[in-house]
Amino acid sequence: MKNFAAIFASQNDAIALEQKIFITLETTRGVLANPVAADFMFALSGASVNFSQPTESSPHRSGRHHTGIIKKKTATSWTIPSFFNIDTLLGSANVVEIDPAARLLWQSLMGKNDIGGGFNKFTTEEDPDITFSIYQNGDTWAIQAPGSFVEAGNASFPGDGESQIEFSGSSKTALTVGVGDSIVDNDGGSTVTVGTGQGRCFPVGSKVMIIEADGITRSADTPDGSPATVLTQVGDVIGLDTGVLADADGSGVGTPIYLAYYEPESPVAINNPITGLIGSISIAGFGPLGNCVRSAGLNMVNNHELLDYCYGEEGLGGPLFAPGGRFTAELTLELNLNKALVEFMNKIRDFSGEAITLILGDSAGRHFEAVLPKVIFPVPEISVPDTGTIPVTFVGQANQTGVDAADEVTASFL
Repeated sequence: MKNFAAIFASQNDAIALEQKIFITLETTRGVLANPVAADFMFALSGASVNFSQPTESSPHRSGRHHTGIIKKKTATSWTIPSFFNIDTLLGSANVVEIDPAARLLWQSLMGKNDIGGGFNKFTTEEDPDITFSIYQNGDTWAIQAPGSFVEAGNASFPGDGESQIEFSGSSKTALTVGVGDSIVDNDGGSTVTVGTGQGRCFPVGSKVMIIEADGITRSADTPDGSPATVLTQVGDVIGLDTGVLADADGSGVGTPIYLAYYEPESPVAINNPITGLIGSISIAGFGPLGNCVRSAGLNMVNNHELLDYCYGEEGLGGPLFAPGGRFTAELTLELNLNKALVEFMNKIRDFSGEAITLILGDSAGRHFEAVLPKVIFPVPEISVPDTGTIPVTFVGQANQTGVDAADEVTASFL
């Protein structure tokens, strides 16, 4: 269990291995929602939330010397790579086959999460219309990003590596939060006074909690599931929305309390990566093409319009994004050249589209399935290597089967 007293007292730099990701659905776009333990998800190296605000030297005439800056719009982007974690121990397909965080990411990417069949089916029949809060927690630090949404999902299915998907997108902003101590009695008010200079660790709008002197126990003022929101930060005095504090006395000798970024207790997630040792890829009318698939990739992009031009807003404003561009899904297949592939290469010249099904995992049990009923491939080039087999790479665009069918990709966890 995380000990904030030890974290605060440590002289060590922060370490990457402490990174945790929580994702929780927002009820109001751009307003941080409170995560719970089940909102945790396992992520891979490379997960990040990045905030930036470019500046330029002020163009005011001031001789040859810089006298100030002009601030530009803020931008917050994020990337979360992950394995396909599926609970294969379930007796039958179920909506809890994947984590709640994964469901949010898939729904934000595809638009609709259809659970009418008792399992998670994601389609593009509806435009993306949700936002979520990302909590990226470390040891001495955390980044909280409200108003987050998915712009792209890039899934890879290599024949000689692990299948995974990388989600990426944007957020309204990002708040960097730290850990501080308080050696005063804060009871009777709604503020916590932290040590000198520590106030900057708690920006307005961030989610925090009060921790007892042992570094582990949550204060009754901010129990698990009920973080406080920072309303004001005046120097080292942090105003909270808790109402009158009753369990925030840090004035005892050697018994400070701690103010820290919020993290749910005992995070839990599915830890069962389905990596591609079992699976299949088939093309209607050709089966497995008498071939092994060297690799496959499915890159899906929403092409959202970011509302970063709203007057009076530092970053994204209004509803934050609009699904104003075409949803684009690109399928990549790499196969070895053989007689069956020659037939397929001639077939795609009619540009009528190929129906392709990709299965990750055991089709007789819990697994992932992507169905693309109409992928149009251009004729690929053939580059002959010095030795060995001859790989051929097909890169095609998924199309809907008819006007308003919105069926170019269906992703299901069955």
